[in-house]
Amino acid sequence: MVVRRLPRNLLDLFSITLRAQRINDISDKRQVHSDVTVGGKRMEEITVEGAADGYVELFNRYGVDYVFSSPGTEFVPLWEYLAKYNSQGKKPFYVNTRHEAVSLTMAKGYAMATGRPQVVLTHVLVGLLHGAMELRALYTDNVPVVLFVGQAWTHDREVHGGTPGSHYMSFTQVGGQPRVVQPYVKWSSSPASNANILDVLSRAFDVASSDLRGPVVVAISRELLFEKVARMRMPERKPRPTQVQADPVALKRLAGLLAEAESPLVYTRYLGRNPSAVSSLVEFAEMLALPVFETPGYVNFPTDHPLHMGYNIGPHSAKSDLILVIDSSSWPPWYPPTSIRDSSDAKIAFMDIDPLQHKYPSYTYPADMLVTADSSLALPALIDALVPLLEESSGSLRKRRDRWVEEHVRLRDEWRREALGTRDDAPIDPRWLCRCIDEVLDEETITVNETITHGRIIHRHVEVNRVRPGTHFEATGPVAHSGLGQGLGVALGVKLAEPGKTVIALEGDGSFNYNPIHANFALSQEYELPFLTVIFDNLSYAAMKQHSRFYPDGWSVKDERYYGVYMKPKTDYVKIAEAFGGYGEVVEDPSEVKSSLQRALGQVEEGRLALIDVMVKPPL
Repeated sequence: MVVRRLPRNLLDLFSITLRAQRINDISDKRQVHSDVTVGGKRMEEITVEGAADGYVELFNRYGVDYVFSSPGTEFVPLWEYLAKYNSQGKKPFYVNTRHEAVSLTMAKGYAMATGRPQVVLTHVLVGLLHGAMELRALYTDNVPVVLFVGQAWTHDREVHGGTPGSHYMSFTQVGGQPRVVQPYVKWSSSPASNANILDVLSRAFDVASSDLRGPVVVAISRELLFEKVARMRMPERKPRPTQVQADPVALKRLAGLLAEAESPLVYTRYLGRNPSAVSSLVEFAEMLALPVFETPGYVNFPTDHPLHMGYNIGPHSAKSDLILVIDSSSWPPWYPPTSIRDSSDAKIAFMDIDPLQHKYPSYTYPADMLVTADSSLALPALIDALVPLLEESSGSLRKRRDRWVEEHVRLRDEWRREALGTRDDAPIDPRWLCRCIDEVLDEETITVNETITHGRIIHRHVEVNRVRPGTHFEATGPVAHSGLGQGLGVALGVKLAEPGKTVIALEGDGSFNYNPIHANFALSQEYELPFLTVIFDNLSYAAMKQHSRFYPDGWSVKDERYYGVYMKPKTDYVKIAEAFGGYGEVVEDPSEVKSSLQRALGQVEEGRLALIDVMVKPPL
C-alpha cells in the first residue's frame, strides 16, 4: 500500500520553497557577503540581523532539513530566524514535537532513513534529561544528530530573554549541561563567544557525520542566542573524511579462508544502514554460494533471495567451518559470548568499523580475525580478491548453492504452515497476525518494529517488504537494544523522510506504553503525517514473566502473583487515536484481522492516523 498523497503541511513547505526561488531569482536581499583575509586566506563574512541568524544560515549550508524541538524560551531567536528563512522558502523547517523524547526519536528515524543528521533543541537541563534515554539510544545505535541544549550564565537583572526569575538558577548544571550525558555523546562543546561559534557548529556537524556516527551536544547560552551581532565569519566547509577500508593483507587472508571453507556462513545486523552495501553483499553471497542470516536492524539482504536463510544460525553453526559476522559486532548471533567455542569449531571473523566495540566495558566474544572496515568498501575489495581463488570451484559451489536454496524454500514453507495452522486460534496467534500484515504490504511499505517477545515472529512472517533497502527499521535496536519508547517517534521521522510511502509501526502493548503517545499522535495530526500503529496486545510485559525460571516453587507461582507482568484492566487505545482525529479498531476475531488492517490502511491513505489494537495470546 503506497501512499502518494503528501501531507498538506509539507505541500505548504514545497510551495514556500518555489515562491522563494522566484524571489531569489530576482534578488537575494537576505544577506550581504564579503571576504576578509585571515592568515593570508580569504574567508567569507556574512551580514546578519543577530547571532542566531548566522546559526540558521550554517544549518542551511549543512543541508539540515528540519529542526526538531519541544519549546524552551531560550530558543526564541532561533524561532525568529527559522521563520524568516521559511518565509523565503529556505531550509531548515521547524517541527514542534511537544516532547524532547519525540524530538530525538524523530531525528533518529529521519537520519536512519536518509543518513543525514538533523538539529534537535532541548530546553535548559530538564529538556536534556527528558531526552536522555533517547540520546543514549542514538549513541548506541550510531545515529548522527546535532543536539543543542540551552543554558544561562546570568541571573541578576536579566536582559537575555527567557522568562526572568530565579528558577533559571536551578536549571544551571554545575560543570555545564553536557556533563550529565557525557558518556553517551561523541563530542560536546560549550562555546563562550559568537566570534568563533560557527566554527564550533561546523565541527559539530562534521563529528556527528563521521564514522563512527553518533550524537553531539552543543550547550548554547541565552546570552549568545540573543546577541545582536552584525557580521559573522562563515567557516570553510570541510570535505567528508574517506571511508574506512580494511588492510589489504587482512582482506587477502580472509579471502583465502573463505575460498578454502566448505561450510561458511554470514551473519549481519546493521549492514543495511549503508544501502550501497546491500548489493555488494548479494554479489558476495552469490559468488561463494553463501547462506546469509540476519537480525534485520535495517534491510540487509533481500528476503526473497534464495540465499536468505532467516534469523537463526544455531542449527548450522556446529557444521560450519567459518562464520563471518559483518556489521553485527555489537550483537553477535550467539550468547553467552564464549558459548560458540563449545558448540562449533568454526573460525570466526568479524568485519565492522568497530570490531572491538569500544563503547562496552566488557566484550568477550571470541574471534580469529578482526577486520576494521566499512563493509560497503571491504566487500567489493573482497570480491576482487576472491576471483582468482575460485576458478576451479564452480562444481562444489553449485552443489552448496543448491543445498541452501532448498533450505530457503523449506524454511518459508515451514513458516507458512505454522501461521496457517493458527488462523482460527482465539486469542489471535501473533504468527497469524504477522501473516495477515505480510499479505497487505507491498515492496514500498516501510515497517518500524518496536516489539520484544514478538520480534522473531515478525522477522519471520513479515518479509514481503524487505527486498530493498530502506523499507524496515528496528526502532530500539538497529545496532543493539537501546530502550523502549522510541517506535512511534522513529516511525514519524521515517514518514517525514518518505512522505509518499506507507509507514507501519509495529508495537507491543508494553513498548507502546513507554512512548510519549499523546505527543506523537498530536504531531502526526498537526503535520499531517499519517501512519498505522499495530499493537500486539497481550495485556502484559511478556518478557518479564520469568518467575518460574528462577523460583519454580516460589510465591509467585503458588499464588499466581506475577508482579511486573500484566497490565490490567485493558486500556481503550482506540480512544487515544480518536482524540487526535485518528481511526481505530480493536480486533479479537482472527477472521477479521486482514480486513481490519485493510480498512486502517485505507484511512492512512486518506491522510488519517490509524491504530489497530489486536488481542493476541498472553504469555504462558
